[in-house]
Amino acid sequence: MGGVRAVAGTDAPPGAVRGTSLAWLAGPLSTGLGLAAHVAAGGQAPGILIVAALAALLGMVAAMAGRRPLPGWAVLVAAGLAQQLLHLAFASFSTASGFSLPGHHSASPPAPPVPGVSAPEASGASHSLHLMLHLHMAAALVVMVTVTQWRKVVSVVQRRGGSGRERAPGNTDA
Repeated sequence: MGGVRAVAGTDAPPGAVRGTSLAWLAGPLSTGLGLAAHVAAGGQAPGILIVAALAALLGMVAAMAGRRPLPGWAVLVAAGLAQQLLHLAFASFSTASGFSLPGHHSASPPAPPVPGVSAPEASGASHSLHLMLHLHMAAALVVMVTVTQWRKVVSVVQRRGGSGRERAPGNTDA
């Protein structure tokens, strides 16, 4: 068997758990960070079912793309594209059932027209587009760093065995 063992007490074939790809986690991670960025910038969030559907869709795309290794720049481009698509989806699907942070006047009714003042200035824009762009870019960067570095993080966690202390090589009881 060459050191490959099945997980005791499961029907998993040898190597099935160890070789499992975590690429699908990039979808929910990207969606969660994108939602946080969108709401923090003053945008309104869509309903929870729409957010869950977007997370599942991005998770499927990430699982398909994760089968082959990508360079860091390609992961960053994909994360940035996902954030832009998430912004458009959040803006399109926002409804009264969504939520926004208190103090961000996104749910307030539009102000009456003021003579001599343009409509965006008179209504008090519900969110700052620059802040929205910067927060979505930050979310894309965090996703890129997490996706490119999570093998290192998982290996450190596995070495520690979840107990907080280093395991000796071959010691599965620690």
